[in-house]
Amino acid sequence: MPQENSQQTSQSTRTSARIVHFVAWFCVCLLPAAQANDVTIPSLDGKLQIPGFWFTAGATAVASDKRPAIIALHGCDGARNSAGKVSAGYVREATYFNAEGMHFLVIDSFTARGQKGICDIPNADRTIFEEDRREDVFAAIRWLAAQADVDAARIAILGWSHGAQTVLSVLDRTDKYVQAQPIQPRAAIAYYAGCKRFAEMWNYEISAPLLLMSGELDDWTPARDCARLNERVVSGQKDAVINFRIFPGSYHAFNGTTPVRTVYNAANTKTGSATAGGNPAAREASYRLMFEFLSAQFAQPLRLTNEQRLALTAHRYVIPPDSGFARFDNSAAVPVKSEGRARYEHYLDLPPPKAFVITEKNGWFFGANSTDAIGMAFASCAKFKLKCWLYAVDDKVVWAPEPEKRITLEKLQVR
Repeated sequence: MPQENSQQTSQSTRTSARIVHFVAWFCVCLLPAAQANDVTIPSLDGKLQIPGFWFTAGATAVASDKRPAIIALHGCDGARNSAGKVSAGYVREATYFNAEGMHFLVIDSFTARGQKGICDIPNADRTIFEEDRREDVFAAIRWLAAQADVDAARIAILGWSHGAQTVLSVLDRTDKYVQAQPIQPRAAIAYYAGCKRFAEMWNYEISAPLLLMSGELDDWTPARDCARLNERVVSGQKDAVINFRIFPGSYHAFNGTTPVRTVYNAANTKTGSATAGGNPAAREASYRLMFEFLSAQFAQPLRLTNEQRLALTAHRYVIPPDSGFARFDNSAAVPVKSEGRARYEHYLDLPPPKAFVITEKNGWFFGANSTDAIGMAFASCAKFKLKCWLYAVDDKVVWAPEPEKRITLEKLQVR
């Protein structure tokens, strides 16, 4: 009899756990995309006002609670879209971190220095360097430390490409400028950094735990240079905490959502071009690794599984590949009436998941901030009895000039 009661209790416990898990999953699915607040961060020397996009994790039950914060460092293409707003990819990233109770700060190192991007500028001709951006990071750390709801002891830096190289510069504890900073980051993550310069430094050491991730096939910032850097740090710094991963079959920007493509006018490459684009398997694996790394460094249990986290910004339908018709942020290319192009500019500012459709009368509808954004847009077409085709989804254009190649709702597959 005691054994039977024990089994019934165990069964009840498992049932309750499933109910709790379902409720948590249901609530997670209803979380809105992160919302950005424009902020300005004074540089340490007082000469610049650095623009930033501040995504707070929200209020806690206890007013005195302080939360970790992530400083996000954009790549060579900058932090903004053509409309001057924060790019959709950073809204997606912020959504993941906010859902874990972490603040997210994107700092724009280019605008205040008169640049939109530097991807096509060779190193010898650039006027913005990793050391300039390193100063921005420490200014951002000071700004974060002054926020009442930020835990200054749990600030991490996260960078992509040129931003990842800035991460490596921030962590250089052999540098006197770095040594002089009163608050250091607790942890750092670098996606597809250009590691060659740091690998060739005879005395490079890191000041905080580092997660370093590269794509096996990256021909812009090769993984071999980061492998050399990892070997140097591991062999030369006994107290270093470094986790280096190479993702098979992956190019530059493997954690993105755009298809693999050739990037022309890619500076600092032998051919003047490079290959870049997302790898779904590597993207999923890298996010799992990153959040587990931060959970350990911040001593903060994760709220979501990786599947739940990625589902926050996943579309209900399988997204078609980029058609190459136009750049996502080129509103002039959208085949709609002039006022429709203005609405497309508005669409660019909306948080993902999102979708924009074009009607048979050159009109438009769109849906945003929902995993069923595509269905929402097409539902408007059905309401007004109009034939529609999909033009854009998130940060890719899927439109085709040929009617037979255009995508209707019926052509889409549910995940």
